[in-house]
Amino acid sequence: MRSSLAKKLSIISNGLQFDLDMFASRSEEYYENTYGYCVTNRGVERGHRLPQVLLLGDELVVSVLRREGSPWSLRFEGEDLCLYHEGRFSQVVGLPEALPFFGKELSDGVLTDDVISAYGAVTPGFFLYPDCHYFDRGAQCRFCSLRAARSTVAKPLVKDFPRQRIMEATRHIQNSGWRVPMITNTTGTPLDDEGVRRTVLEPLRAIHDACDPKIKMHLLTHPPQDLGLIEEYKRAGVTSIAFNIEIYDRDLFASICPGKDRLYGYDKWWDALDAAREVFGDYQVYCGIIWGLEPLASSMEGMEAILDRRIGLATNVFHADPGTAMARRPQPSVADITALAEREAELYRKYPDAGTIYDVSMRNTIDWEVRNGYMG
Repeated sequence: MRSSLAKKLSIISNGLQFDLDMFASRSEEYYENTYGYCVTNRGVERGHRLPQVLLLGDELVVSVLRREGSPWSLRFEGEDLCLYHEGRFSQVVGLPEALPFFGKELSDGVLTDDVISAYGAVTPGFFLYPDCHYFDRGAQCRFCSLRAARSTVAKPLVKDFPRQRIMEATRHIQNSGWRVPMITNTTGTPLDDEGVRRTVLEPLRAIHDACDPKIKMHLLTHPPQDLGLIEEYKRAGVTSIAFNIEIYDRDLFASICPGKDRLYGYDKWWDALDAAREVFGDYQVYCGIIWGLEPLASSMEGMEAILDRRIGLATNVFHADPGTAMARRPQPSVADITALAEREAELYRKYPDAGTIYDVSMRNTIDWEVRNGYMG
């Protein structure tokens, strides 16, 4: 394993210690975390200006999870942002570049910062319908802090995406000079398929219509009740899609994601993935597994089950978000993450046609690194 990846694994597992105010008065511009879909740090406010990621070098980025007791710490030494391990200097890390499509005012007076989301350090997109009806039933996934984020630290972000607004924002992305190989879109969970058509499909059509030239569009969403709606996504311009089951073990899926289990169903989720593969093609459909929420053997079995169906793998490492039912659950150890990464590397060799959603390092997953040989 490359030393850069070993460092990233340890930071994901342990988090970082730093003064919450250390970035607030900095003069430089960089891409700040807008907390569009989760509250990753206790007591955080937008004014703290925490960066979306840290740049570790070797093309790697890592999430900024503030955790007491971590052996990793950050502090500024002059203009250098320095990373320390157990008090010893490790390296200077970088801040993500400020995104050139932010800071623009749309014709309705809304800033692009509050419309556009960005994933990792560089990938632009939108978070459509940023809510989930499972919260209304007390059946949300037990690790999820979406509603808390949207009602607190993420409050400036818009919740509505009328056609003109999203078309203008899309044009700002494409005309910014930024390298944009794909626009990635995430959604919450509307109550029914008609809600999906209104709050998700219509904005997707607007994004596609605004793109000139046309580019790839990825969608991460909850599978529809009517699987015929998957064809509508493709007609709207979506080129790849993800339905994240999160937990492979059936019983743990039911206890950790009760809404998905009771109101949609474990077996139907797999049916939806298979149906989507028929529409989008082999390995153009992805399914997410969260490392650290089930036994290692179960995650390993799940990863192979996904790839064996000619569905792409999208893993994420569990982080304990404040305010959720799993806020006190330990994050997975370095040893566990390493074991899962080693198995993932074996699986990518077994299924060489499988790729990753993104062609860059992302903050809380190592799929790209594993796929690109960082495990050695």
